Amino acid sequence: MAAAALNLVIDARPRGPRGLLAAEVVLDRPVLARLIDQALAAVGPGRTIAVLAGRGQAPDVAPLLADAEPGRVALIEAEPAGRVAVVRTDRLYDGRRLKRAVRLGRDPEAAAFWRLDGPEALAGAEQELNRRLNYQPLGRYWAFPLADRLAAALQPTRVGPNSLTLAAGGLMLLGVATVACGGLGWPGRTATALAFAAALVLDTADGRLARLQGSCSAFGRWLDQVLDELADLALHAAIAWSTFAATGSPAWLVLGMLFASGKYLFLIQSLTGQVLEKASAPAAGEAPRPAPTIRNGSLLRSLKRLVGALGHADLRWHLWIVLAAVGRLDVALAVYACYFPLRALAGIARKGVAHA
Repeated sequence: MAAAALNLVIDARPRGPRGLLAAEVVLDRPVLARLIDQALAAVGPGRTIAVLAGRGQAPDVAPLLADAEPGRVALIEAEPAGRVAVVRTDRLYDGRRLKRAVRLGRDPEAAAFWRLDGPEALAGAEQELNRRLNYQPLGRYWAFPLADRLAAALQPTRVGPNSLTLAAGGLMLLGVATVACGGLGWPGRTATALAFAAALVLDTADGRLARLQGSCSAFGRWLDQVLDELADLALHAAIAWSTFAATGSPAWLVLGMLFASGKYLFLIQSLTGQVLEKASAPAAGEAPRPAPTIRNGSLLRSLKRLVGALGHADLRWHLWIVLAAVGRLDVALAVYACYFPLRALAGIARKGVAHA
């Protein structure tokens, strides 16, 4: 493949703590394989890309190209002459932003959202990629752009990501306090909805700022998760109390307790289930266990996606914003006081059958 014909080059030479970062597996796929798919989508149909390997690296990189589209990806060991856009395997890229950057002739680095050149970064890469792919199906259309601008503005300042995390938690708890007081009419409903919306932007911006400042940490991720769960439990407790105070029906207090216990059980079975799956994984060299045959698999997968979507943090957050604005947060409590206990029991039953 002539160098002049190339439209994009993937630099597969960067190394990490465990060797070539191109071979690091994130969400069940090698970094290079994922980046090849993004690069081919960015350059468009019929155009070509190359993977640049260093001296002696080609035997390790070549197997990672096995599933690439034939004729569109070449392995090279010398940097191409001329100006060619370059992406690196020590980065994770946003596919849409990468495509836009290549189309407009801009530096692809602007599309990078995570660096992989450190143990801490590798540990958090899977969680961040999963967040990008699944966490914000609605927020990516408005919260992501606002969060990116905010993080870029704060990058040169002394404001750190944990400050944004704490501010997001404070706004959520401020809205929770308003809900607990009975909503305080339309001004209170509007203020609560705006507080929840602003908290979503800040909760999105903290991770972006951490990456821009190079200050990603396990503590920051822990703090983010703890405050998210605290706000979730506090909000539904406030809904239960305010609705009970307004109606006098103790059923709302029961729903509040059912939500709290169901959410707790759901989290516990999810975390312990991951430990169980790792413990029962096939040993090295052992053939993987065959997956069970399921009739009507496509229907079950669609149902599973629907059930999972109902529990999406991003979708629930948007539901809070809308219901807070119209003064009907009791709907969220009624739905999720049933949802989380049922999903927890389903998870327990599934794991019990699988490992019986």
